[in-house]
Amino acid sequence: MREKKSVKDCTSVNYLEIESIMTKMTKKIFFILIILLLSFYPLFSQMMLQPVATVNLLRSEMISKESLDAKRAELSAANGGQEIDEKDVLDIMINDALVLQGAEKDGVVLKENDLNTLVAEQKSSVESQLGRKLSDAEFNAVLNQAYNLTLTEFREKVKQNYIVNAYIRKSKSELISNIPAPTETEIQSFYRKNASSFINPEYVRLSHIYISKNDTSNTNPETKANDIYRQLQFGKTFDELVISSSQDESSKFIGGEIGWMAIDDSSTRQVFGDAFVDAVFELEADEISNVLESKSGYHIVKVLEHIYPKMLTINDRINPDSKMTVRQYISQTLYVEKQQEVYKQAVSELVSELRAEAEIKILL
Repeated sequence: MREKKSVKDCTSVNYLEIESIMTKMTKKIFFILIILLLSFYPLFSQMMLQPVATVNLLRSEMISKESLDAKRAELSAANGGQEIDEKDVLDIMINDALVLQGAEKDGVVLKENDLNTLVAEQKSSVESQLGRKLSDAEFNAVLNQAYNLTLTEFREKVKQNYIVNAYIRKSKSELISNIPAPTETEIQSFYRKNASSFINPEYVRLSHIYISKNDTSNTNPETKANDIYRQLQFGKTFDELVISSSQDESSKFIGGEIGWMAIDDSSTRQVFGDAFVDAVFELEADEISNVLESKSGYHIVKVLEHIYPKMLTINDRINPDSKMTVRQYISQTLYVEKQQEVYKQAVSELVSELRAEAEIKILL
C-alpha cells in the first residue's frame, strides 16, 4: 500500500522540482547572454574607437568617440557636473590638436630637463602649502586625489600647457606685448563703482611673551606664564621679559613682535582660538594683557597699534601690513583683466588661422 504524503511534503517536493527547473533555465539564459555580449563586443569596441573627427595640419590625427566621451566627462566634472554639448567639446579637442601640431610645426618644444624643473616647482609649491617635504609616492597620491591624475599624466599636462602657452605668445607676440596700462579715468571709475568693497576690518599689531603648552622642561606652563606676569607687576619691563622668558624664538629678539592681526581672519582664529583673538581686540594701543590662553600655549600680549574699521580712500594702503595702495591694486587688477582679454583674442585669432590652413573632417 502506497504511503500517503502530507500537504507539507507535496509542497516541498513541488518546490524542489520547480527550483531545479528554474536553475537549469537560468544557466541557459546566462550562457545565451554571454554569447550575445561576446558577439556584440567587437561592434561596441569599433563604435568606441570610431573616429568622430580627423585633424591634419602637420599630420593626420584622429579623435575617437572614446576620447570625446572622456573629455566631455572631464569638462563636466570641472564645471560642477554641468552637462556640456558634445559638439562644443569636439571643437575644443580640435582646437587643442591644431595648436599642438602648430607648435610642433614651428619648433616649439620643451626639453626633458626643463620639464623636470617645472614639475619640481609644482611639487615645491604643494610642499610649501603642506609645510613638509613629499616623496614621489606622496606627490603622486596628492595628484591623484586633487586632479585624478598619475604623475606621468600630470607631467604630460604640464608639458602641453607650457608648449601651448609658449606657442601662442610666440605667434601673437606683437598683440600680447602691447597691452596698454589702465588710464587714470579707468582707475577712478573702478574705484567709484566698488568703493564700498574697500573697507578695512579692525586690526591690531602686537608683541607677545609666549610659553608653550609643549614645554617639556616645565610641568606647568600656565604657572610659569603667571610667574612672568607677576614680574611685570613688580617692575620688570615687557621688553626685558620677552628676551629672558619668551619661548617664541622667531620673535624674542625683535621685541616679541608677531605682526598684524585682523579681527575677521578665519585662519588666525583657527590657529589661536576665538577666545584668544577676542581678548586681544579688547586691548587698546600700548596696553598689556594678563595671561591669555591659545590653542598652543600661554601669552602675555602687548598691543602696539589698534586700528578700527574704515573705508579706504584711493591712496590708502589696502591693509596695514602692505605697501600696495588701493590705486595700485585697482591698476594691477585692471591690467590683469586686459591681459586675459588680449590672450583670449590671441588664441581666437591663432585658432582661426590654423583652422583655415588645416584639413578638418567632422564625422559626428
